[in-house]
Amino acid sequence: MINTKFYDGFEGESELSLVSGINKLVIWNGYFEMILDSLIELGIEKKGIVKEYFYHEGWYDNSPWLISDLPLTIRQLKLVNADHFNSDRTSKEAIKNVLKELISFLELNSDQKVYIEYD
Repeated sequence: MINTKFYDGFEGESELSLVSGINKLVIWNGYFEMILDSLIELGIEKKGIVKEYFYHEGWYDNSPWLISDLPLTIRQLKLVNADHFNSDRTSKEAIKNVLKELISFLELNSDQKVYIEYD
């Protein structure tokens, strides 16, 4: 199943996809960057996906890129408080929905390999 709900309206801008087998979640890259920026602002340890984002490694270098520690990524994403977002391009409600969908996708596919495809 391919879900593009969080990229609709941003066509032509950078997209990021989480892929596990036939399942694919396509989101606007801006959402993903806002979420990861908030994790960095929280000051969490730079491990896993946060490390890759902070140092511009991983999916920036090679696409697709395997998320090697899904449990860590899920725990990190659950730390995000979407109420603190302030963006001219998107609402707090949209960020909350994206975050909920990201976590759900990772949890549902936690017994599979999950890749990030970056465009």
